[in-house]
Amino acid sequence: PIIMTSLAFILGVVPLAIATGASSASQQAIGTGVIGGMITATLAVVFVPVFFVVVMKLTRKR
Repeated sequence: PIIMTSLAFILGVVPLAIATGASSASQQAIGTGVIGGMITATLAVVFVPVFFVVVMKLTRKR
């Protein structure tokens, strides 16, 4: 569900990132930042628990 929600939000912001016309530069900047932040946050939410499990397994072996 996390990836589906994030993907839906990112796809919803794509028109903002590819805007043309008046004040499109600021819209593109906001859209790009939002998309980058969502991608980073989604990857962090998915991979941080995996790294935690790996670290815990490595520390228990000692």
